[in-house]
Amino acid sequence: MTGKQANTLFLIGYAILISGAILHIFDIKAGFYILGIGILINTFFRVKILPRSTDRRIRRLNSQHFIIVACFIITAYLMYKHHSAWALPLLIAGVIDFYLTFRYPKVEDNDDDSREQEQNG
Repeated sequence: MTGKQANTLFLIGYAILISGAILHIFDIKAGFYILGIGILINTFFRVKILPRSTDRRIRRLNSQHFIIVACFIITAYLMYKHHSAWALPLLIAGVIDFYLTFRYPKVEDNDDDSREQEQNG
C-alpha cells in the first residue's frame, strides 16, 4: 500500500468518524457504531502514515498521536454511556490533530535534487 492510499484511507476514516458523530447528534442509534468504525479505520491508518525517524522531535510528535487515540476511545465510551460530554474529547482530539499538522518539520524532496545532479554531473 502506498503512502497516498494510506493517507486517503486515513481521511476516509475521519469522514466516517465525523458522520457517526453527526448521526449521534440527530439521535440515530447507528451513529455510535459508525463512529466506532471510523475510529478503528482512522487509528489503523494513523499508525501506518506516521513518519519513522530517529529525530527526537519527530518521535515526540508521533507519541502525541496516542493522546488523540485515547480521546477517540473516551468519546466512544461517553457516547455509549449516553453522556452529553462525548463531544469534548472529540474536540480535544481535533485541536491536537490540527496542532500536529503544523508542528511536523517540512520534508525536503532530495530525490529531485539528486536526479538533477546525476544528469548534470
